[in-house]
Amino acid sequence: MPIAILLAVISGVLFAASFPDISQGWLMFIAFLPLLYAVTRARSGWAAAALGWISQTVAWLIMVPWVIRVMSHYGGLPYVAGVLLFVAMALILGLYGALFTFLVHRIAPRTLPTWLLVPVAWAAVEYLRTYFLTGFPWNLIATSIIDYGPLIQIDRFAGPYFVGALIIVPSAVFAWLITSKARGIAAALAVGATIIVVFVWWGTGLVASKLVVRSTGTAPEVAALLQPNISQEMRWDADNLLQIFQRMMAMTDRAIAGGARVIIWPESTVPLSYSSTDFYREAIETTSAKHNVDIILGSVSEDPDNPARLWNAAFLVSGGRTIGHYDKIKLVPFGEYVPLRKVLFFAEKLVRAVGEFEFGTNDQPLRGRFAYGPAICYEIVFPQIPKRQVNNGADVLVTITNDAWYDGTSAPRQHLDQARLRAIENDRYLLRAGTTGISAVIDPSGRIVQELPMGQEGIIFASFHPKTDVTPYVRYGDWFAWLASALTIAAVVWRRFSVTLTKP
Repeated sequence: MPIAILLAVISGVLFAASFPDISQGWLMFIAFLPLLYAVTRARSGWAAAALGWISQTVAWLIMVPWVIRVMSHYGGLPYVAGVLLFVAMALILGLYGALFTFLVHRIAPRTLPTWLLVPVAWAAVEYLRTYFLTGFPWNLIATSIIDYGPLIQIDRFAGPYFVGALIIVPSAVFAWLITSKARGIAAALAVGATIIVVFVWWGTGLVASKLVVRSTGTAPEVAALLQPNISQEMRWDADNLLQIFQRMMAMTDRAIAGGARVIIWPESTVPLSYSSTDFYREAIETTSAKHNVDIILGSVSEDPDNPARLWNAAFLVSGGRTIGHYDKIKLVPFGEYVPLRKVLFFAEKLVRAVGEFEFGTNDQPLRGRFAYGPAICYEIVFPQIPKRQVNNGADVLVTITNDAWYDGTSAPRQHLDQARLRAIENDRYLLRAGTTGISAVIDPSGRIVQELPMGQEGIIFASFHPKTDVTPYVRYGDWFAWLASALTIAAVVWRRFSVTLTKP
């Protein structure tokens, strides 16, 4: 058992090392091998589940320690309480690893075809993690290979859950080789077939990445992404309100002078309500009308009949008029609302520090000079939100974010990498404006064309082409995730049924 636990821990470390800050994505191709070997030696489903729980808990402890900074530094909790909540979060997320290894044990892979159900089971578990309870699809394993351009292009055809399954195939094949002690022709065929699959995967992706970014023959449009580098502490100090507003207006003027016709502000940069603050709204609308530019900015939106009801929103001002706003659909648990608010008495300070926003429901694009598909901060990690907006006509994706909470940690780079995956899936340019960074222009192949790092003030003049193509993933959605879920359930049921039949 100690050896099995060690193997589970090694898998967790390899898993985490595939993501920023370490960013060795190739490790994900072998990360599951130690864990799968240990699971085949487990004496029961519960023992197998314990190994998966340990492995994924270790991975989350390494990947998201920035949660402590958010809860203690900004949430008002004592440091020790922040650490305890972080550990509790990792333990809960580790349960998805427990479910995966429990399923693997129930499938009881012996032959190579049954071993190939293991990657399918992982895809089903990741899909569950995307939706169950509030959903938390942070660091889907497809994101680990975002820098491997040719390999990640297949994401546009079947989505991140299919990519995740492909990544685990080498681990599953080598786990079969080790546990079955396959030799000779069988082993050679398995290894050869795996190499061929990876080569075809790489080759088709290489061609796709070249075709995706080919010139359209039209002049590119120009957007300006504003990064004012305003800290949370500065935003929370009312004495800085006018200074922040003036800085943003000055940056907007510089962007217009530089030729931009679309100006994108970060998330809720000016700590005022855009809809109910006359001078703020009039200044933006006047600038838009005078220079014929679109301005996208983040602010709260309010219910006119009940000002206590607030949404985290992105407003579009076009032709001198406020066209409308998009209300954030996926809110950050413990950041924008508190689940079980009355129950969490031990987090009283955090509860007071966190606003209680309403959930948005409208996933239509904002239509001005272009049809903008907005996502606000955290919700870009959900593949389904940009996909629905593109289905509804969005021709360019826009993300406004405030990652100032995570300065000095791996979170901003992890967050950006997940946005890059959305650009690929939807075959769209993605324009990302962050308060303190990382602001970036991402092309439809997922490549970062330009970026401004954390902690710098500046403007990115982003050249982009609006696109109307629809990828297979946008058209057909998460068909593979549904298929993976059905196959996993069927395999478990079949195994249970076959064992029952063989009992005397």
